[in-house]
Amino acid sequence: MKRRDFLKLLPLAPWVAGCAPPAPRIQTQGFLLYGMLIQLSLLDNAPVTIENALSQGEQLFKQEYATIHPWQDSPLTRLNARLPMGDWIDLDPALRPWIEQAQALEKASDAYFSPTIGALVKLWGFHSSQPNQERTPPAQAAIDELMNPPPRMRDFEIDGERIRCHNPHVQLDFNAIAEGFVAQKIMTQFKSNGIHDALLDTGGDIVALGRAGTRPWRVAIQNPFAEGALATLEVDAASAIFTSGSYRKQFTYQGTHYSHVINPRTGRPSQGLVSATVVGTNALLADAAATALLAAGLNDAPRVAAHMGLVDVLIVDEHGGLHASPALAPRLRLVNSAQKIQTLSMGDQA
Repeated sequence: MKRRDFLKLLPLAPWVAGCAPPAPRIQTQGFLLYGMLIQLSLLDNAPVTIENALSQGEQLFKQEYATIHPWQDSPLTRLNARLPMGDWIDLDPALRPWIEQAQALEKASDAYFSPTIGALVKLWGFHSSQPNQERTPPAQAAIDELMNPPPRMRDFEIDGERIRCHNPHVQLDFNAIAEGFVAQKIMTQFKSNGIHDALLDTGGDIVALGRAGTRPWRVAIQNPFAEGALATLEVDAASAIFTSGSYRKQFTYQGTHYSHVINPRTGRPSQGLVSATVVGTNALLADAAATALLAAGLNDAPRVAAHMGLVDVLIVDEHGGLHASPALAPRLRLVNSAQKIQTLSMGDQA
């Protein structure tokens, strides 16, 4: 829904006749969903065919995206329509895991990630099929109104199968974690089906299992200032590589760029950083964390990273400076060898 494909795979070692069995080949197939290319790479010796595995993944994506579409008719839009009234509402079982996991993620990120800001996202004009269309930013008074009080997941009260909200400004929007939520479910399902080596590309965000045959998977991190890769990274275990970028959806007004990543603590687009990449074992956490770091900015990103338990982080500031955690920096292979990586302190800062 929001990202482009920059996956690069290592070639498999050739088979020498009489020396070893042939290395398994990598098959790649995909489908389009809301204009986003989703691709699955699978070894040809997998216990299920790539067609069957991709079909399972496509079904899950369509099912979950139909549940949480933020402006077309969906269980989410129907819930949002009733939230301002403050009454008890029957909670759709399909929405419960989204809400419960978002509560934990918002708390861990110190509210730099929050799905409750759907009204603000709409106010800024990003609930649209043309999010980059030139327009006038909203008045500060309109922003202040939606931020008084700031919408938060703690405004919800759940009682059994019912839910209500105590803040009329809360409107849920799960777009920031959609790919991570679904990708995590798909890879969990793959493992239960005996698939140990696979790579799922959700429009540029990657979840990998195992290896690409005899070698690790190699993925690329997008250059936020130009077409192509900023760096490559090899992974050979269960890994999620998620990037949030202020350059992906934005509009310009009188020379100022306004990003689709809204800071839930200010109600305004994020500033200072152009991309944040998180590498971890949990796709949902990595997706939410990348958005939170981008919203937090360079000064608060280390503190947020520490609170969220992150180890491997890369952020790029608006001047092109690269800042990586000590664990991730040596694993990155920069395309431009003249660039330097600054160490990002991962301590809990004040």
